[in-house]
Amino acid sequence: MDEFAFRKGCTYGTVLVDVEAGRVVDVLPDRTSETFAAWLTEHPGAEIICRDRATAHTQAVREAAPHALEVADRWHLLQNLSSAVK
Repeated sequence: MDEFAFRKGCTYGTVLVDVEAGRVVDVLPDRTSETFAAWLTEHPGAEIICRDRATAHTQAVREAAPHALEVADRWHLLQNLSSAVK
């Protein structure tokens, strides 16, 4: 999952991707915890959720998919590593 801008600085959404299948599963109209938690509740079975470290995402997973393994996405890991090295 990741956030994207419908309109930069104004309106953001969330894209959900099945990494194994390499396809977009759904696009959510915003990036709120409530919307993502509702989606997870309606689509049970997520085992691994790859995401950035947004608090809203953490809260949604904790509420709606507490048994799912959460992992940081590659881009954020590399960004954090680069900042630490600098």
